[in-house]
Amino acid sequence: MFALQRFLILTRFAVTSYTPAMPQLPPLRLLVAAGGTGGDLFPSVAVVEQLALLRSVDALFLGNPLRMEATAVPKLGYRFEGLSVRGYKGLKSLQTWTLPVRILHSTLRCLGLMRSHKPDLVLSGGTYLSFPVALAASILRIPLVLIESNAIPGKANRSVARRADLIIAAFEECKKFFATKSAHTIQVIGNPIRGSFEQMPTREDAAREFGLDPSLPTLLVFGGSLGAKSINDAITANLREFERRGIQVLWQCGKNFKERPELPAHVQLREFIDNMPAAYALADLVVCRAGGGTVAELKVVAKPSVLIPYPYAANNEQEYNALSLSSQGAALMIRDSELSSSFASVLDLLGDSSTRQSMTAVLKTLARPQAAHEAAVLILRLLERHVAGD
Repeated sequence: MFALQRFLILTRFAVTSYTPAMPQLPPLRLLVAAGGTGGDLFPSVAVVEQLALLRSVDALFLGNPLRMEATAVPKLGYRFEGLSVRGYKGLKSLQTWTLPVRILHSTLRCLGLMRSHKPDLVLSGGTYLSFPVALAASILRIPLVLIESNAIPGKANRSVARRADLIIAAFEECKKFFATKSAHTIQVIGNPIRGSFEQMPTREDAAREFGLDPSLPTLLVFGGSLGAKSINDAITANLREFERRGIQVLWQCGKNFKERPELPAHVQLREFIDNMPAAYALADLVVCRAGGGTVAELKVVAKPSVLIPYPYAANNEQEYNALSLSSQGAALMIRDSELSSSFASVLDLLGDSSTRQSMTAVLKTLARPQAAHEAAVLILRLLERHVAGD
């Protein structure tokens, strides 16, 4: 009798504790075209990472094999394929005259990659990569999503916007630059940034990361993965002034900076900073360009900044990005040509804690830390409608 009772109890436990396995969705197959700079690449990476939290993902990235994405993407664990298309360099450049051939070649390559990878969706981060990728997606009728990180959309995104099913925009101002036919596809949710910014290290941990002193006023300087000559020149010219004032500098110079000046004790020179959350955590003030991705990060980490827009951008979009912060008292903008003569204002702002606190307060009201998650949700809804034939 005891044995029978024990059998019935065990049987009842096994039945009640058993949960039938839910059918798993197949991996979401993505083809992602993004790169040239970190500001163009990492918003797309942020969206892919958020999608991977909601559903398994199989992503193939396309980009320039000679730019940062060729090494950055594989380090992140994604596959990468290069495209021959390049940006417009003016009528005097041979690259411009070969552009039609490169576009044709890249479009054919995209068609081949899409037929083999069979993506459920194509995600494009803008720049010159957008055109052949969007054209191929349109031919094969694959849903297309564009990310526009700047206040003024680039020429490539504007040219392919009518083919897009969804445009993720960082700035409300950019809507007026797209054709009316594209208005219903635009969602202004902020610029997607990676989840690593959600858990910022302490100032002390960040200082240990870079071998610096957490007690010193700290200037973070960067000009992108390639560097910025005007910024590098201004920092070089003020190295002794930093030392005299007891200012600590974390300086990303970029790979194009070939000089190696003699550095004071509290200046750390890096070609590239991988751990940007730690760099921001240590900084009291940031000196940098004004790309859309950088502006979004500054809002989320609430760091006061001096923005030096890149003066040769095709649409002058960085100046508009910078103005979106400076006009609200969230940053100081200095034009590239005036940086050398106006650098004293950088030092003054670093010493003005009251103004920096005011900037921080405004930045917190502008931050959109959930933009990448919101973009991922919008994409999944788009795919649901596409599958349903809406």
